[in-house]
Amino acid sequence: MEKDTITLCSPDDRKTCFGCCPPIRPPGYEHVQYRGMMVQRMLRENTRTFDKAGRDVVPITGFSCWALGYLDPDYRRIGCLLHPARNGGRDLRYRVDYGEKCRRETCPEAKTFSLLDEREKSFWMNLADDLDSFSFSSRKRNPLFTLLGWGPRLLQWIAGKERGKHFTADLFFKTYPFFKTTLSPRANAYLLYRGMTPDTLHLLKEPGFRMEFEDFSGNVAAALAGGAPETPEGIPIFRLSMDEHFRDLLRLFLRRSRIPVEAALCLKADVDRMVQSFFSSR
Repeated sequence: MEKDTITLCSPDDRKTCFGCCPPIRPPGYEHVQYRGMMVQRMLRENTRTFDKAGRDVVPITGFSCWALGYLDPDYRRIGCLLHPARNGGRDLRYRVDYGEKCRRETCPEAKTFSLLDEREKSFWMNLADDLDSFSFSSRKRNPLFTLLGWGPRLLQWIAGKERGKHFTADLFFKTYPFFKTTLSPRANAYLLYRGMTPDTLHLLKEPGFRMEFEDFSGNVAAALAGGAPETPEGIPIFRLSMDEHFRDLLRLFLRRSRIPVEAALCLKADVDRMVQSFFSSR
């Protein structure tokens, strides 16, 4: 990791994201829920007792990892003490029983963030400027987790349009009330960006557009509810050579896991027609 490169996992010298450490936890678990003195004391103890020279594999127990600790002397940045960035390029994550999973673990939001350029990343990081490592790692408290779900193209357009402006989270959501929607971003991203252009971003600032889009999303779901049922000859959604956001729509919006290619193409044509009709009337 380059020191001057902004990443979602390590955005600055005051906070980090450690939301996926350890990689096996109950659904909905968040470290911020347990940030009391006991957890902070555990992190300090992990840091104090960490032995770089150790070679033994020590299994993770419970929902905490013995290699999760503080990365700085001020006890602000939290992360993996076994990571190669911490150990002169040596990857010591084999020492936990989930080492392989730790190495490949990257959340969808981090992948989206990596597609932005440094100026765009800086623009969006302003929304999380006042968060510490616990809050920044929380999907409920860090607004970037929701916003990044809408995909890189939309975020790039907004950052370009608002170039030179500094948005706090409160100011951004007041300026762009659309993003207060409770719709799942990844499930609905295709419906939004397929119809948007850089010249129509003003719709996201109009108070009524959010409700109109939410109604549209519900209409699409109702219209396609019985379309293209799953069949044994269908292929897994992730193997379809189609737009990633459309695959998310099939999987998260229409709840399909396998589908024939021809059926997927027909659904895409139907969705595209509905999107075009919705946005052409705006």
